[in-house]
Amino acid sequence: MTPPERIAFDARYISDRYHGIGRYAFRLLEAMVAAAPERTFIVFRGRGQDRRFDWGGLTARPNVELWEGPWPLYWPHEQLLWPLLLRRSRADLFHTPYFAAPLLAPCPVVITVHDLIFDRYPAYMPWGWARPYYRLLMAWGTRRARRIIAVSQATAADLTRFYGTPPERIAVVPEGVDPGFVPLTNPDRRRALRWRYGLPRPFVLTVGARRPHKNLSRLVRAFSRVAAEVPHDLVFIGEADPRFPDEARQVAAEEGIGHRVRFLGWVAEADLPGLYSLADLVVLPSLVEGFGLPALEAMACGTPVLAAATSSLPEVVGEAGVLVDPHDVSAMAGALRGLLHDEALRRRLSAMGRQRAATFTWGAAAGRTLEVYGEASVTDALGVPEPLRQTKV
Repeated sequence: MTPPERIAFDARYISDRYHGIGRYAFRLLEAMVAAAPERTFIVFRGRGQDRRFDWGGLTARPNVELWEGPWPLYWPHEQLLWPLLLRRSRADLFHTPYFAAPLLAPCPVVITVHDLIFDRYPAYMPWGWARPYYRLLMAWGTRRARRIIAVSQATAADLTRFYGTPPERIAVVPEGVDPGFVPLTNPDRRRALRWRYGLPRPFVLTVGARRPHKNLSRLVRAFSRVAAEVPHDLVFIGEADPRFPDEARQVAAEEGIGHRVRFLGWVAEADLPGLYSLADLVVLPSLVEGFGLPALEAMACGTPVLAAATSSLPEVVGEAGVLVDPHDVSAMAGALRGLLHDEALRRRLSAMGRQRAATFTWGAAAGRTLEVYGEASVTDALGVPEPLRQTKV
C-alpha cells in the first residue's frame, strides 16, 4: 500500500537517555527517508542530548522538515500540544517510536511498542506512583493507534496478553543492524582499541544500561564460578541506571572478583563494532527483552553470543548462538565454561551469526514500516481500517 505524502515522526526519543529506542528511531527514520525520497518526513526533535548519530546528514536530505522545540515527554499537556503541531505541519500520519500516542491527533497514528517489561515485572518500575500513569498511557496508546508495530513476536504476544490488542492490528517488524557493525580485523586498530580502553586480557562482553531486567547479577555470579579456569575478564559497556542499585558492581565485590570485572561506562558509537570484535563472547542474560539489538550487533561483528532463552532473544539469535535459562546460574556458568574452552565452537558460531545477522536490515524494516503507514491510512467505506497483513519473521 502507498504511504501518505507527509509523515510526522516523533524524534524526541533520539537521545542518550533512550539507548535502544533512540537507535531504533534514528536508524529507522534514516532508512525510510532514503527509501521514500518522494515522501516528506516531518521530524519533531526535542532538546535531549544525543552524541551518537549524524543529524546533519539526516536533516540535509531534501525530503526532511526539521521542527525543534522544548516539547515534553509524558507530560499531560503534550496531549494538547500535538494536535496543534500536527495541524500546523499538515501531517497526514503520525508515528511515535514509543507507546505514548496523542489521543486527539487529527490524522492516523502508528506507535511502536518495544517491550512490556513493566507489565511482566512491575517491581522494576522505579517509582510506584508512575505505574498507574504508565498503564494509562499504554492502554490509551494501544487503543488510539490505527496500527501498532511490535519489534518481535514476543512483544506482539505480550500486547495481546496484557492489553487485549487484536493480533490483526499488530505488525511485527524486526529491527535491523547498522552496516558499520562488521568484524574489526586490522591488527593495528585492534591494538589501539585495546590500549584506549585498557583491555590487555581476553574478555567476555555484555552491552546495555545496567537495570534489573538485564539480570546482570546472575551473570557476575556465573562468571565468578569459572573465573579461576579462564584468562578472561568480564567487561560491561553501558552506564548504571541511577534509579536502581548497581547490582553487577555489588555482586562483583561480594564474590571477590572485582579485579576481573571492568565497567567501561558509555563508549563512543564508532568504537562499538571494534569492542564487539575484540570480545571472545557476548552475553545477554536478560529476563526480558523487546528485541535484543546487542545480540544482533555482536553476531554481525562475528562474535559468538550466549543469550537467555526467553522473550525475543531466541527470535534474534535462532540457532546461531547458545541459549540458556537466565534464572539458572549453574547452567549459565556451564555455558560460559563450554564456550570459552571450545575455540572451534566459537568459530562455528561466529560464521553462523554473521549469516543470520545479514538477514536483519534497516532497509527491510523501513520498507515494511512504510507499508504499515499505507495500511494505517486506508479505511473501507464504513471508516473501518482494513485488516493488517501479518509479517512473517
